[in-house]
Amino acid sequence: MDPFTHGLSGAILARSFPKSPIPHRYVWLLAAVAMLPDIDYLLKFISDTTYLRHHRGITDSFLMLPIWSWLIYSLLPLQREQQPCMPWLIGAALLAHIFLDLITSFGTMTVAPFSDMRASLDLLFIIDPIFSALLLLPLAMMLLFKSHVRLLGISSLLLTGIYLTTTLIFHEKAVALTRQQHPEAVHVNALPQPFSPFRWMLVASYPLKESRTVIDFFPEFSGSAVLFQDTLVNQFAYNQTASGIQWQELPAMGGVDNISHLPGIAFYRWFARFPVLISHSEEALEFADLRFETMNMERKSFRLRIDLGGAPRAWLLWREDKKIELTDAVAPSTSW
Repeated sequence: MDPFTHGLSGAILARSFPKSPIPHRYVWLLAAVAMLPDIDYLLKFISDTTYLRHHRGITDSFLMLPIWSWLIYSLLPLQREQQPCMPWLIGAALLAHIFLDLITSFGTMTVAPFSDMRASLDLLFIIDPIFSALLLLPLAMMLLFKSHVRLLGISSLLLTGIYLTTTLIFHEKAVALTRQQHPEAVHVNALPQPFSPFRWMLVASYPLKESRTVIDFFPEFSGSAVLFQDTLVNQFAYNQTASGIQWQELPAMGGVDNISHLPGIAFYRWFARFPVLISHSEEALEFADLRFETMNMERKSFRLRIDLGGAPRAWLLWREDKKIELTDAVAPSTSW
């Protein structure tokens, strides 16, 4: 989840649970605490591969949460004793951060440092303006209705709970539909798509291929698409309904022979959840992770390119205008 939404969650918790309003400085503090695990962004100053390797790692771990809570509380001024609920609120803000990362498709390393495996519940796209609005609007209303601050905070938590329940229901519907259409698949998954809780990418995984499509259970609902430019929205405009589904099939990375020795392969197998081959020539190989791909494959993000001429070199195509070298990148010991 984006840092802004994390901060909103901390502020909402600060206004929801204490029976008596706490000072504004503690509301700001809890908003900052809810964003604090994203401090691993500083790893980018070491290298981009270090950042990818450890992002949403030890700072987002359930196992480290008590330690972070104690450390943050111990650094507060001595007046902290006047707010006996603060240790619990700090822990709740950190827990909210982990939870909000867990429900996205990017996932988070919930048991770091003992495992590098990312867990994901696949309920929200990495940025969800509707979910963020359910946190932001009640906070804004608190400026007008100061005598109902706690009620507004609790209402925000209830609304976000209802929204997540909605995404959970349609996630399960999407998974069931995928299994119905691909009963022989090894794994089936449903990944949330931008703009609407009713739009999902269905993925059926086989040993040699990945089959996918995007459906919209309520295509008439535009959701948050009105907030973005048409050029971005149109990249995700693939709104099939649940009847007459057409599937796209792509070769799975695991089914491509004689690539294990190539640079970047081991790292990408750890990083990518649905790695597929999208280009193969004598000069280069290119792989993509379906989590980050639109159906038309025009939005390049987190792709692996291996140049085969001479000594092979590997590159992670982070986005259109940025690439980082993975030739010497070391993969963690665990995988998806």
